[in-house]
Amino acid sequence: MANDREILREIWEGKIPVHFKLSVDETDVEPEEYFLLIPRLSYFPLVTDKVRKHFLRFVSNELQDGEMWMDSNGTPLKWHFPIGVLYDLLVGTDGTLPWHVTVHFSKFPDDILIRCPNREIVEAHFMSSLKEADVLKHRGQVVSAMQKKDHNQLWLGLVNGNACDNAQLLQVHNKDTHKFVTF
Repeated sequence: MANDREILREIWEGKIPVHFKLSVDETDVEPEEYFLLIPRLSYFPLVTDKVRKHFLRFVSNELQDGEMWMDSNGTPLKWHFPIGVLYDLLVGTDGTLPWHVTVHFSKFPDDILIRCPNREIVEAHFMSSLKEADVLKHRGQVVSAMQKKDHNQLWLGLVNGNACDNAQLLQVHNKDTHKFVTF
């Protein structure tokens, strides 16, 4: 049981080094690259404010109001997938670190990506995903038993990069609640 907790802690605390560079189509100058160590469980809109501010200095005024989006080796990154999932899908275990991500402010691929106008959208998506997972795994008994302050605590843990500290909120106290999903 102690080993399970250690594994869960490693998962919750996992981070990925990311190397951000501005697309050559966005600027005429050679901008400085930007590096961040990002939690695997987070979402790009929650951790890229500093990236946006850094690269806005190098893009023209017309592009500064554009929605920032990113790609990895030409594949647009979907903001509604956790960063660790995107990394595993696109780079996998064979990838070298840091993960190279290209930043764009123009030519938003509306046919591939969903726009993310603000953090409230990310929060609504996160809570919806959490509730879906709870219904599939525990018949909805974990999240529905939580208070609003617990929901807020989980969300703030994700935003602040210390989600592991709040993992105990998701613990199942009654082992008979597991639901088996067949495929």
